[in-house]
Amino acid sequence: MALCGDKNMCMQVLNDETFAILVIMALFTTFMTTPMVMAIYRPARAISSRIDRRLQRESLQHKQNSSDKLRILACVHVPQNSPSVINLIESTWSTNKSTIKLYIMHLVELTERSSSIMMARRTRKNGLPCISRFRRGDSHDQVMAAFEAYGQLNRVKVRPTTAISALSTMHEDICQVAEERRVAMIILPFHKQWSTEAGEEVENVGWSGVNQRVLNNAPCSVAVLVDRGFGVEVKQIANVTKMVCIVFFSGPDSREALALGGRMAEHPAVKVTVERFVEKARLEGDKNIIELTPLSPEKCAEKNYNFSTPNESPERTVADFRRRWDGVANYVEKEEINIAEEVLAIGQSKEYELVVVGKGRFPPEMAAELAYRQAEHGELGPIGDLLASSGQNIGSSVLVIQQHNLGHQIKDPVGKIAQCNNDTVGAYGSSV
Repeated sequence: MALCGDKNMCMQVLNDETFAILVIMALFTTFMTTPMVMAIYRPARAISSRIDRRLQRESLQHKQNSSDKLRILACVHVPQNSPSVINLIESTWSTNKSTIKLYIMHLVELTERSSSIMMARRTRKNGLPCISRFRRGDSHDQVMAAFEAYGQLNRVKVRPTTAISALSTMHEDICQVAEERRVAMIILPFHKQWSTEAGEEVENVGWSGVNQRVLNNAPCSVAVLVDRGFGVEVKQIANVTKMVCIVFFSGPDSREALALGGRMAEHPAVKVTVERFVEKARLEGDKNIIELTPLSPEKCAEKNYNFSTPNESPERTVADFRRRWDGVANYVEKEEINIAEEVLAIGQSKEYELVVVGKGRFPPEMAAELAYRQAEHGELGPIGDLLASSGQNIGSSVLVIQQHNLGHQIKDPVGKIAQCNNDTVGAYGSSV
């Protein structure tokens, strides 16, 4: 008598065809459920913070209480990012280096798995860098070794972390760490680099999307560093003077750039110059200046137009800066004749090693003047995009800053033209 391998088959409940279909369905369900869930469901990482984290706020607290520490999260992709980021961080520190907490995040693109891996870097008990776990010569080795050596040489506590994730979700890891560490600013490297030997080098255009998503979702202020050799040679900055220019217009992003300039002015080896663009009437000393109020979004055909938020008078901001840094930082006022040409002249002069600008949220009349130009790098805003564009013979590195604002999110598309009261106005912003 033949043995029956299945009870249901023996009882003739299932025929061969039905049994085969059920087996195939079971196999399909087993092998497809996990990847489908991983692809469709992504655990929410909601930002629960209700604290407005920005440099301007931290600078005010630092002025009132010198024991408060500024928390900065600096991200790097490749070893070539390390010298410029180290020099930038060093330039923002005063003689009292205990006022800053530094977090370093090495961003590694993951292409084979859909889940992200967060790995905290630790040092050995003897204090030497823990880099032997990885193959020597890797970019990971070089990045971590550079910052660990910098921390030991300068007696600075560096807290390194590695994020291994797909580019599409990398911003979630960055924002999550920034939220957990309560940082006031995230520093991101631009996806392009310049060198005297090779000229312009494009690292990976996918990192541009990462920067855009971080700018849209960050729980704090964000700075994007366009490096043109700022810190090519890692050396003691105390022995050399760094020339830094702060380009000030108005709006929250420009105020954040000015707040960073104030911190740089505290460094004895950094010379800060603030160049402010003002209207001709004000430059001539007219006291009856009426500041233009931006049009409301309801009056604009493009609802996502990025308007300036006049929460604080630019006159009061500049006056406070000049009063606090009188004799330390230079202050120059320029007439708004042709903003694009004036800004390009600053970058092309090679007088400054670093030019710091606000990303956007400028007055609408200024946005209208820049509307004619097609955005090449929309995530940098109109001025940052101008200074980061190719073929302009610009020798200065550029730092583009976006101030964090709980009530403001930038969702306007890149280079989109808005029709406001029959006037065409270009709105620069970032899109995902």
